[in-house]
Amino acid sequence: MNPLFRLAAAGAFALALVAPAPAAGPVYPPGSRIGLVPPPGMVLSTRLQGFEDQARGAVIVVTELAGQTYPKMQTEFSDETMRAGGMEVVRREEFDLPGGPALIVAARQQADGVMMRKWALLALAGNLTAVVIVSMPEAAKDAYPDEVLRAALMSVWVRPKLSADEMLAVLPYRLADLGGFHLMRATPDGTAVLTFGPNDTPLPAEQPYFTVALRRGEMPPGTDPNMFAQRALAEFSARGADHVVSSEPLRIGGASGHQIIAESKDERTGDEFVIVQWLRFGTTSYVQMFGIARKDQWAAVLPHLRAVRDGFGAK
Repeated sequence: MNPLFRLAAAGAFALALVAPAPAAGPVYPPGSRIGLVPPPGMVLSTRLQGFEDQARGAVIVVTELAGQTYPKMQTEFSDETMRAGGMEVVRREEFDLPGGPALIVAARQQADGVMMRKWALLALAGNLTAVVIVSMPEAAKDAYPDEVLRAALMSVWVRPKLSADEMLAVLPYRLADLGGFHLMRATPDGTAVLTFGPNDTPLPAEQPYFTVALRRGEMPPGTDPNMFAQRALAEFSARGADHVVSSEPLRIGGASGHQIIAESKDERTGDEFVIVQWLRFGTTSYVQMFGIARKDQWAAVLPHLRAVRDGFGAK
């Protein structure tokens, strides 16, 4: 199944995905550059990046990805990939916008005995790939007919990049030191994505990359911390680790934690990378910090990664 369905150009001016700008004015989830005019009945969500109508089980999730990811996301939303995920594609529109290509796709899917309606907008807006996913039970169709959902997707608007202070303000924790990194994205659920260099890119072959994420739940009593940390790394990193250099407990900000240093290699390009994962354990959740850089950059960037780690704290 498409992973985004599972979740349920840039410059000194806002870039409209569709012109003219929505008369009602787009609404932006906290920390997001992507806004839209939500359908009547949907409000900003407090539990996800987007909008929802909890009574009807309807959600709209907005996701920002790097512009380089657009070709890959096109594949994710192809008819073939969606059918392989058990979805019946009922509508597809492809068109060009001022910032680049875009598509709208609608599908139906049976999930746990409930027929679900899925709509998605995928658009390249300069250096940003905008993904907007709508998901709701078929039973909500009278409240949210197709024309209303399409209008909401066509109202999407991308505003200029937020300042570091604006992004830091939406996080539920403090990052006192960015260590020379700059923020690309921050969300109220506790995800911060950073890069070390002049460009907004998540590709570690181009620039070192670091992310901080809050994970709900705790390490079960009696669990081997080393195995728990290695599972967390495997679940988070699609790149994976070819060789674990070290795996050991570590105090982080006065709290118990764990550190893994690992190496990996891109077999296609031959690029060699070093990975670090730091886990900082709490009582009801833990913090996962993940950094990656080319092997030839590792010694220089590690102190900067540590600075971000050590700047983490409560607001």
